[in-house]
Amino acid sequence: MRFTLLPEEKAEGRVLSVYRDVRERMPFVPALFKALAADPAALEQAWLQARALYDDPRANRAAARLAGLARPDLPYRPSPAVRAAAAPFAAELPLLLLVVTSLGLSLDGALAPVASPPARLPEPAPLAPTPVPELRGEHPLFAEVRAVYGTEHVPSMMRGLAAQGLLEEPWAAIGRFLGSPEGVTLVARLESAADLEARAFKEYAFFTSEGARPVLAQFRVALPRNVVFATAAAA
Repeated sequence: MRFTLLPEEKAEGRVLSVYRDVRERMPFVPALFKALAADPAALEQAWLQARALYDDPRANRAAARLAGLARPDLPYRPSPAVRAAAAPFAAELPLLLLVVTSLGLSLDGALAPVASPPARLPEPAPLAPTPVPELRGEHPLFAEVRAVYGTEHVPSMMRGLAAQGLLEEPWAAIGRFLGSPEGVTLVARLESAADLEARAFKEYAFFTSEGARPVLAQFRVALPRNVVFATAAAA
């Protein structure tokens, strides 16, 4: 499916409150939450589960284990510019993979649902500009990214690299790997590991928004590939 990503500067009301809470924990609002913003109730519920993970030190340790597993054995050595541009994503995406996997397990009923905590979101107020750039339009490589990832959206990391004229270099090496049998095997191992890690956080199974399933399905496919890409591009 294709969906709209609500930019940070266009968020209002309840969505803006969620975005502000996200930005208190990371330098940018991930595409997952921008995609869920069309349904503010689903966005808030997803963020409450995500926030519980972000605020749990155990989740950071689980994310570090996923990052270690995701590192591919490639001869590619990123340029300093690519490494710097990929660094924010390499720092955030392993935990986001844990979040997306946790949301999926909750929605699938693999984790028994529990009541959401009080939202306690900040008041809506304008956000400071994100330090992570993003190309809003198309790029010649985006069709290939969608084909290799098997998604209809282009991840924020790719849009960020493209905005800085840096996508071609890492995509030539890492994108080709992701499409190879070795890349497919690594992604499958990472998905399995994320599933095991996420099951340890059954007390955070708040997400039951069935209408968000098509959006979440896209990110469950994209995130393990994104973690492999970011880990290699920031090495």
